[in-house]
Amino acid sequence: MKIGLTGTGSATVDDWRAAVDRLAHVTIVDAGSADAVVVDGVNAANQAAAAGQHVLVHPGSLASPVDAGQLVSPEGVVVMLAATGRFQPSIQEVQAVNANGALGPLGLLRIHRWMPGGRPIGMADLADQLDLANWLFGTLPTEVYGVRRGESGGYVHVHLGFPGDGMALVDVATTLPDGEDYYSLSLIGGDGSVYADDHHNMHLLYAGGQPGAVRGGEGVRGLVNLLGEFTAAVDGDRGAVPGPADAVAALQVAEAAERSIETGEPVRLGETGDGYELG
Repeated sequence: MKIGLTGTGSATVDDWRAAVDRLAHVTIVDAGSADAVVVDGVNAANQAAAAGQHVLVHPGSLASPVDAGQLVSPEGVVVMLAATGRFQPSIQEVQAVNANGALGPLGLLRIHRWMPGGRPIGMADLADQLDLANWLFGTLPTEVYGVRRGESGGYVHVHLGFPGDGMALVDVATTLPDGEDYYSLSLIGGDGSVYADDHHNMHLLYAGGQPGAVRGGEGVRGLVNLLGEFTAAVDGDRGAVPGPADAVAALQVAEAAERSIETGEPVRLGETGDGYELG
């Protein structure tokens, strides 16, 4: 497969090239001669799909559930989200243990996503993590409550209530000092628990003076796994996951969290299951 990069999302061009180098059947070419393209935004995605190109669209470039709902997937064209969260090896291991039933009924999902920079937390920052919550629980939350803290709006905490009394606590922050970010995910069920935590990948480096912590990390393996699913969907002439419907769902929950933050009240999934309401 020949892929063109017109957008790169949170990854860099070098990241995409490093990922493609690990896949013998994928190469990067100019977008005009590509079988598939990586794009930002609905308009670019729909234009490429209309031209018969398969599409990886950066989910952070989708502004709302209405925006995501405008993505078009013509017959024979695969449109997939270029979101690596589900494809990080550590997160895939969490879902594998969850999917085989080893955890029993889910009780609590806890996610920390902490970054430097101090910028306000946007809907895309929330949606990226809320998609993982929807995926791991296999459904939309029925209740959403959110709070925002800090003068710049650099900290957001979201509490999700799921059917069957499961819950998720998700916090996203941009309040760390300059340097590395931090990520952890814990999933606890009635019969066991599983964790993905950056602390597991930190190593002390002694080179004179104060020791420093160096992250081993997962490199570009998330992108490699993402591209593997994308090419498998194209070769198998099937839809890819996560797709446009997953983007709509995550942004619906993010929009509900924003509404809860604005009103100071929880919001609940309506009876039709296609939107959230105060009360």
